[in-house]
Amino acid sequence: MSILLQLSSENLSSRVYGRIRSALMDGEFAPGERLRIKDLSSQLGTSITPVREAIFKLVSERALEMRAATAIHVPILGPDDLRQIQLMRLALEGAAAERACTLMTPADLDRLAKIQEEFVIAAAKDAALAAKLNTDFHFGLLRAAQMPLVTATVENFWVMMGPLLRTFHNEMPRREISSRNHKHYQVLRALRKRDPQAARVAIQDDIRWSDVIIAWLEKQNAA
Repeated sequence: MSILLQLSSENLSSRVYGRIRSALMDGEFAPGERLRIKDLSSQLGTSITPVREAIFKLVSERALEMRAATAIHVPILGPDDLRQIQLMRLALEGAAAERACTLMTPADLDRLAKIQEEFVIAAAKDAALAAKLNTDFHFGLLRAAQMPLVTATVENFWVMMGPLLRTFHNEMPRREISSRNHKHYQVLRALRKRDPQAARVAIQDDIRWSDVIIAWLEKQNAA
């Protein structure tokens, strides 16, 4: 194989990996859902090989699990898994929100505010879109903090919990999610005031909403 062909193959595998990973993060797959390599290759318009390579990489990262040779599933996180993720997000996203206060431009802030307005509309009628917009808000804040290593680490957690966040938006009462008291508005107010401590507290309060999912999981396990 020539170097150019090898590079082309590697780039395709990387793109497929990125697409499936983003789909997990955005909640396009449900917890426990079975993924079939043939179906994914058809949807992505590629051969089976790059999809298989991407799947194996995601399995190694615990973003997917392989229960048998051909049985690939989206993991179902337990309450303890989510508590650990929450603990790390509180520290890392809290620090990022604090730093974003000093670095965020007016254009960054306008983009975040627009995402939040779209989120409020989606939360009342489209759980999948609301989950994606929620992700966009958090990563818009992370990008504004200009902490690429922190962002990459947090992204791994979001890939793992993306399917559960979809459950969150399905289970949470619509009026509470779409309320003007939503914690994202507190984040935006703190950013406008350039108040790092308030921004940290607001995003951490938002992250603690995952207690709702933890309680739901515990109830399901008890049943």
